[in-house]
Amino acid sequence: MSRANLAVFERSEFSEFAANVNFLSLKNLASNELFFASFISLQ
Repeated sequence: MSRANLAVFERSEFSEFAANVNFLSLKNLASNELFFASFISLQ
């Protein structure tokens, strides 16, 4: 594998990783919102 191919491969791997991290943090944010909303409505 040439150096250029390797760089492109690493960049696409990283962007996939970053997208997964963003998705997970958004999912956590959404579940926290749901938790607080239901917690507050129970008060």
